[in-house]
Amino acid sequence: MTEPPARPWVLSLRARITLALVSLAVVPLALATFLLARQLDERLERSTREYSLAVSDQVLLGVTGLLAKAREELGGTGAALADPAASPHDRRRAARARLLGAQVVRTESLIDREGAFVDTVYAAPLPPAISRPPTLDAGLRREAEERGLLVGEPVFDPATRSPYLPLVAPVFRSGGLLYAYVWTAIALSPLSQEVAQTSRRRFGEAASNRIFVFDARLRILAHGDLSLLGSSFRERGFLADLADPAATLGHGAAYVASYVVDGSPLVGVLVPFPELRWGVVVEQPEAEAYQEVRAAVGRALLVGLAFVLVAIGFGLFLGGRLAAPVLAVSQAARRVAAGAFDVRVTVPRRDEVGQLADAFNSMAADLQRYEQRLVAETQVRTNLSRYLSAELVEAILAGKQDLRLGGERGEVTVIFADVVAFTRLAQEHPPEQVVAVLNELFTFLTEIVFRHGGIVDKFVGDCVMAVFGAPYPQPDHALRAARAAEEMLCWLDSGNAKWRKELGSPLQLGIGVGSGEVVEGNIGSEKRMEYTVIGDAVNLAARLEHLARPGQVLLSRATAAAIGAEFEVRSLGEHPVGGRARPVEIFELVL
Repeated sequence: MTEPPARPWVLSLRARITLALVSLAVVPLALATFLLARQLDERLERSTREYSLAVSDQVLLGVTGLLAKAREELGGTGAALADPAASPHDRRRAARARLLGAQVVRTESLIDREGAFVDTVYAAPLPPAISRPPTLDAGLRREAEERGLLVGEPVFDPATRSPYLPLVAPVFRSGGLLYAYVWTAIALSPLSQEVAQTSRRRFGEAASNRIFVFDARLRILAHGDLSLLGSSFRERGFLADLADPAATLGHGAAYVASYVVDGSPLVGVLVPFPELRWGVVVEQPEAEAYQEVRAAVGRALLVGLAFVLVAIGFGLFLGGRLAAPVLAVSQAARRVAAGAFDVRVTVPRRDEVGQLADAFNSMAADLQRYEQRLVAETQVRTNLSRYLSAELVEAILAGKQDLRLGGERGEVTVIFADVVAFTRLAQEHPPEQVVAVLNELFTFLTEIVFRHGGIVDKFVGDCVMAVFGAPYPQPDHALRAARAAEEMLCWLDSGNAKWRKELGSPLQLGIGVGSGEVVEGNIGSEKRMEYTVIGDAVNLAARLEHLARPGQVLLSRATAAAIGAEFEVRSLGEHPVGGRARPVEIFELVL
C-alpha cells in the first residue's frame, strides 16, 4: 500500500516542529556541550600542568637529596679532620677512609680559619681545572658558618664539559668551636642520570630528554643528552625574553609557556629552585600534552552531534515529547560543566531521548569516577608518603599491596631510636623550639630509613620505630637496619654542629635493634587501621633501646649473628631485660 502524497500543510508542520525542537533542545544542549567542553579543557590543561610540576618536584627532591648527602659526608670527614685526640697523620688517614666509603664527596680540601688552603685528601682526584679550592674571603666564611653548607656557582671541566658543584662547610670541634673549613666539588653527572630515568619513567622509555636543569646563567647542568651539558638553555626560546634570569629563578613562582623548537610546538613548565637559583623545565610536545583535552572535546561534540541528528530525523514524531527531557539534559549538563558530576537525568523512555539521557549519565558517571580517582590517589599518595617509602607507595597505588585487616608471619628487623635525656631538653627549652628540633631530626631519620629500604612504623614521643623486611621480604633486612643505625649516628655528628648552638648541648640517640619472626599487617578496624609489626623481636628492640647509652647501638643475638660478616659486634654479656624471665645476651655495634 502506497503512502498518500504529502500535503503542503503536513510538510510545513513537520518543518515547524523540527525547527521548534532545534530551538528548544539542540541550541541549549549545544551551549551546555560547549560549556562542558570548555570546563573539561581547563581541568585537563590544569592536570597537565600539575603533572609537570610533580615531575619537576621529583627532580628538585633529587637535587635536595644530593646536597643532603654531600652535607652528611662533609660532616663525617670534617669531624675526622677536627678530632683533637688524633695526630695530623691519623686525622688525614681517617678522613680518607671516610672518603673511600662516600658516594658523593670524593675529594676534600682543608681551609684554615683565615681562608687559606692547607691540605687536600681524596679518594678520587678532581679534574685539574677544578681541583684547586679558592681562597675564602671573610664574607664567604661567614656565610658558610651561617648556612652550614655554602653552595658555589657550578663550573665545567673544559676537557669533558661535565659540571661540578663547589661546596664549603665549616668544621667544628667539640664544644662548638670553629676548627677550619672543608671545600669540595661534587660531580653533577648522577643528576643527569636521575633526570633521564625520571623522564623515561614519566613519559616513556624513548623520552629521556624531556627534563632540563640549568643554573642562573642558563647553562644546562643536567639532561638526558649529555652533549647539551654546558650549553645555553636560552637558545630553546622558552627563556629568551628574560632580562635577569637570576632574579626570575630566585622568586620561586612556576609558570608555563608554549614555544617552538626545530619546528615542533612544545609546552614547557618552569619550576625555579630559589635556594640555588636553578631552574627545572619539563617539556612535552603540545599534541601529546593536550591529547586528552582534544579527545574530551571530541566526545562532547559527538554527543551534541548525535542529538542533533536524532532531533532532525525524528522531529515530527518526537517534538512534543522531546522538549521536556532535552531541557532537563541541558540543565544537568550546565551543572556538570560547573563541576557537579553527581547529577543524573531520569527519563522513563527507551527511545532516542532515553538513550541520550543514558549516554549523558554514563558520561557524567565517568567524569565523577575520574575525579574521585584523582582525589583518592592524591590523598592516598600524600598520606602514605608520610609513613612509607616511595616504592611502597607506588605498589599500593598500583594494587600490588593490599590494605585490609589481617597479618602474616615474616622475618624482620626492628629499630627503636630514642632521644636521650629528652625530658631535660623539654624542661629547659620552649615547647615550640623542642618540637621544631624534633621535626627536623625526624625528617632526616625518616630519609635515612627510606634510603635503606625500611619503613617508619610510628613516632612515639621522641622515639622513632622503623621496620626492615616488611611489607616485602628482604633477605638482608638485618644488614639494612645496621647500616641505617650507623648512618643515623654519623649524620647526628654533623647535625649537632647546628643544634649545639641552638640548644646549648648536642642531641644524643640511643638505638635498639632486634630481629626475628613477627606478625606483620594492618591492625585496627575497617574505619581506622595502621600497618605495624607485632612480636617478641619488637619488644626486645624496645627494651634494648631503653638500655642503650648515648651514641650506642645495642643488638639482639639474632641481629648480631646476621650482620657479623660486615660489621664488628661485641658481646656485653647477659643482662636482665624487662618482661624476660631470664637474662638476655646483648651485643653492641662497634662504630
